[in-house]
Amino acid sequence: MGHRTLVAYSRDGYDLHYAYWGVDPNELTPETPFGGPPNDGWARERAAELQDATGGRLTEDEERAVDPDPIATGLSFVDLATYVDPIEHEALYVVDGDFSVRTYLVFGLEGRHVGRTDGPAVALVGYDGAADAAYLRGWMAGGRAVRGVCGPDDGAMVRALRWLDPDRGTVVWLTGGSREDQAAGAVR
Repeated sequence: MGHRTLVAYSRDGYDLHYAYWGVDPNELTPETPFGGPPNDGWARERAAELQDATGGRLTEDEERAVDPDPIATGLSFVDLATYVDPIEHEALYVVDGDFSVRTYLVFGLEGRHVGRTDGPAVALVGYDGAADAAYLRGWMAGGRAVRGVCGPDDGAMVRALRWLDPDRGTVVWLTGGSREDQAAGAVR
């Protein structure tokens, strides 16, 4: 499985792109707006051993980690919520015009719906570097383990995220929704 990342570039609204193998946020620069080569060499080698990959994902762009063809353009930050799927996406990077990058991990809040009830609630938790991301993933896994032992309390993970040190970063709450329903909301 790749480290699927959505990358939103602030242009006239946000242009949303996809990085199947993830991308190092430090490689998103004016000179390399779509990052360097993807971290998929091992998968290319294994695929070459097993099959002819002609025409598949592994024969596509080998120079850039982020697909240069956007998924959508002209989105507001609120509209981004309709594309974030906690099952499919590991992270969301928001790239400003000066190429400063805000990095968020995507956490699905099982059993919890905020506002509407047609999709799961998602929290985007800001992080700073690989060590912080590893800490947050462990923290969330621990929270889910406690939730599993204590019972299916719908609000447990939301309360736990609210308890997380407020000085450590940003938590953005996205309501459940679908791409067809562009009325999804976001609360900062």
